[in-house]
Order: sequence, then C-alpha cells, then structure tokens
Amino acid sequence: MLGAALLSCTNQSASTSSPPPSAAPTQAADLRVRLDLLLSEHVMIVAKESEAAVNHSDQYASYTSLLATNSGDLSAVIGSAFGNTAALQFTLAWNAQNGYLVDYTIGVVTHNDGKAKAAMLALTASAPQFAQLINAMSRVPLDQATQLTSQRIADDKAFIDDVFAGNYASYYSHLDSAYAHTSRLGDALATEIALRFPDKFPGDAFAPAVDVHVSLDNLLQEHSYLATMATDAAVAGRTVESGAASSALAGNGAALAAVFAASISPAAGSRFTEIWTARDNALLGYAAGTSGAKQVLTEKFVTDFTALAHIHRPQLVDQVNAMIKVIDDQRAKSSKTVANDDRAAATAMQPVADSIQG
Repeated sequence: MLGAALLSCTNQSASTSSPPPSAAPTQAADLRVRLDLLLSEHVMIVAKESEAAVNHSDQYASYTSLLATNSGDLSAVIGSAFGNTAALQFTLAWNAQNGYLVDYTIGVVTHNDGKAKAAMLALTASAPQFAQLINAMSRVPLDQATQLTSQRIADDKAFIDDVFAGNYASYYSHLDSAYAHTSRLGDALATEIALRFPDKFPGDAFAPAVDVHVSLDNLLQEHSYLATMATDAAVAGRTVESGAASSALAGNGAALAAVFAASISPAAGSRFTEIWTARDNALLGYAAGTSGAKQVLTEKFVTDFTALAHIHRPQLVDQVNAMIKVIDDQRAKSSKTVANDDRAAATAMQPVADSIQG
C-alpha cells in the first residue's frame, strides 16, 4: 500500500514535543521535501511570469511578485540551516539572478536584442559566483554546484525562448525538464545540510520511503501548476497552447500513475489514470464553462479519489476548491489575486500527498 511507502512530512505548526522513541526522525526528509518543492516551484513561477509577458497579460505583475515570495521562503530554509548571514547572501545572489531572468524576458518580448543579450550575459556570468556561494555555504562540491546552476539557467532560457516563439510543445517539454532538473539542487543541499547538522536535521533524507514521498509531492505540485496553465490557455482561447498543455498534463498523470502502480498495484495505477484523467477533463471543462464540470470535481472526483488513495476527504476538497478559485480568477481576469491563489492551490497539494495512505 502507498501509505507503507510514504513518510509523512512534519507539520511545522505541530507540537514541538519529542516524538515517541519508536518514531523515526523526519527533519532531514522534511528539509529535502521543502527545498525540492520551493526550487521546482521557482521554475513554474518563471514560466508563468514569462508567458504573461509574452501574452501582454495583466497577470505579469502578479507572478513577478510571486517570485519574491518564493525567494523569501527559500531564504528562510537556508537560514534555518546556515544562519541569517548565509541566508542574506543567498537572497542577494538569488534575487539578482531572478532580476536577470526578468530582464531577459522583457528584452525578448520587446524585441530589444541588446537588453536580452546583456541580461543573459549577466546571468551566465553570475553562475560561477553563485556556485561558489553554494559550495562555501553547504560544501556541495564546486563542480556539482556549477553544473546544477548552469543547467538551471540553460533550462530557463530554453522555455522562455520557446514561449516567445510560440513553440508550445517544446515549451512544455523544456518546462518539465527544468522542473525535474532543479530539484537536484535541493537534493544536493539536503544531503550536505543533513551531514553537517545531524542534530538539527536527523533522519535519512534518502530512504526509499522518502524518495517516494518526494516524487509524489513534486509531481502533485507540478500537476497543480500545469493544470492552471492549461485552464488559463482555455479561458483565453489559446487553442494551440491548450493542446500542448493538455499533453503535458497527461505526461504528469502518467508519472503519478506509475507511483501508484509501483506502490500499490498495477490495477491501482490504472484506476488512478481513469480518475485523474476525469479530473483534468473536468478542470478544463470548468474553464470552458461546461455545465456540471464543477460538480464532477467537487463530488465524483473527490469520492473516487478518496476511495482509491484512502485520503482525508476535507484536505482533498480544500485542494479542489482552491483549483476552482484559480479558474474563477482567470475567468474574471482577477490579475491581482491569481498568482497567490495559484500558489495556494499548489500548496494545498502537499497535505493531500501527506495524507495518502494504505
């Protein structure tokens, strides 16, 4: 059963009392989950901000502001391990790279080749210094830190160029690669932090159960952001992108089904695909104004998935309603609230992942 293969994350707001002697410490695993989710989320926010710029959408400012929120959360995690000075150094370097990415996007969208080239040169030049900071702070090997940083920059540039060119199949393919690659930095940091600070972060961050948990969390967060990209395209009538986004959703669903098949049974994987495909269709239907789509999401999907995953129903209902809120924002052109609501829907996937059990 999937619950036997998953290790639940510790809720930061929970009691700080000591766990029972038989309970395995989870702080190292929690750290890995948090780092991976935040770094992968950064990719999605950059993509949404870039696409809003290309589409001249009022959502641009909302998602650009969300970059700062993500940066602040990342810095808090870094500070919890290395202290305030390291967190400040990380924040300055990370925000500088965010600024270069924004400038590159603006340069590309406005056909200002000089601005785009200067921004990319600055971003590329910043990579060695950022890698050195990661190395000095965490002891992640310099060559590994350099490779991970350079890969992240190349991935981001690739999907920004794709969306500007309107190559949506390539855009979503590069976005998926960037999302997967970026979590490797989180894994590398989690490894070194747990080794250096075993008292603060006890436990095994790379136990098989944690690997499954990380995969499930990452894939569910990715699904949430991909789904709202697909619904935004549907609401705006961008039919070419809508098809590519739907294909990306199907690929994400197949990866999730594989986790269920491996952890429960092949039959569970097949049933997951059936239920999850109906969810995606209902989300797109709701975006298009299809009658009854909301009821499919809030009633049939919730009932079917609860039975399959033995999930806590209220948490699943909360996540579904959060997704509906994002689509309502998109339909109403509520550009000031859409990014934060989008993030709330993605964040609501985490308790869903945590509560899946046999």
